[in-house]
Amino acid sequence: MLFNIQDDEESGLAISDLMTALMALFLLGTLLALEKRDFISQHIGNSQVNTPHKYSKVENVLFSHLYDLAKQDSSLQWDEERNILTTWFKFESAKATLSIEAKNTLNSICPKLIEMVRREKNKIYNIVIRGHTDTSWSGKGNAFVGNMRVSYERAMNTMDHCLQSLGKNETAVATKFVAQGFSFSQANNEITQGKGDLQRRVEILFNYKHNSD
Repeated sequence: MLFNIQDDEESGLAISDLMTALMALFLLGTLLALEKRDFISQHIGNSQVNTPHKYSKVENVLFSHLYDLAKQDSSLQWDEERNILTTWFKFESAKATLSIEAKNTLNSICPKLIEMVRREKNKIYNIVIRGHTDTSWSGKGNAFVGNMRVSYERAMNTMDHCLQSLGKNETAVATKFVAQGFSFSQANNEITQGKGDLQRRVEILFNYKHNSD
């Protein structure tokens, strides 16, 4: 009888110890999860991550238009998740001149884009037009610097053509547009990898204040 009592006591202690160990592991896991969450928040809190938001009617018109254009025109890709329109205007290597086809495409896009900025300028940080190049270079001087100039000219020519219909006093609209050149620093992505004709491109990025209507 004595042995049975001792066995029960030892069994009780073992279960108690096991429960204590499990509780300690649970608390440790909780602390690690909280630490990981704080780490992620600290490092992406200031990044331009598109959070879900309600589109205005003007935005819906533009984005629907971009989506339809991209389905019809293989030189366009509309990424609604990141609010980026990628345009392949068949730029010649080391050239920034817009072709007739490119201008026709912009003539379809830009009026709706300008209308959106006019109507929604209080909720738009900016519209960034970003030029890119491939990695080749046959000119003088540093290849990256030379391509930087070309990529910036591609962005500027795109923006210039897009805004040529603006009135002289529409500064509030014009200042929402920004032109940037990236040379070949972002030449490759999941689509353009190793393809020079696709690396030579322009992207239009929509940066929003994510407020409700």
